[in-house]
Amino acid sequence: MANKNNREIDGYSLRPIAILKGFVLSQFLLLCVSVALALAVYFSSWQASPRLLNVLAHVAVFGGASWAGMCCHRKAWLHGVAVGILAFLVLSWIGYGERFFTTWLWWKAFLQMGLVAMFGGVFGGLFVH
Repeated sequence: MANKNNREIDGYSLRPIAILKGFVLSQFLLLCVSVALALAVYFSSWQASPRLLNVLAHVAVFGGASWAGMCCHRKAWLHGVAVGILAFLVLSWIGYGERFFTTWLWWKAFLQMGLVAMFGGVFGGLFVH
């Protein structure tokens, strides 16, 4: 199948490998941030606040969504949202346990993570070569 500019297209909108790469990068960034914060808290009297942890989690997912946006050739925003949703569901499963989809705060955080990841995907899509 060829489009208007005679470029070959495959008919699929999502690249699962790009989503997987972005998800793995976001989890790796979360692991690095967690280790760095654990070392900082262990060797000093400083305590990390929940707000700082929330911001750093969003930054890590933004980075993973940006990578997914860079790995795809179109619909970078959708790849970013997919990475954000996947990362948030994994983090919710680890943190919340069995309270998925039940509270307004969970839905609010879910939408917030999706929006941050969408911007990350768009940001990464700007750097596609």
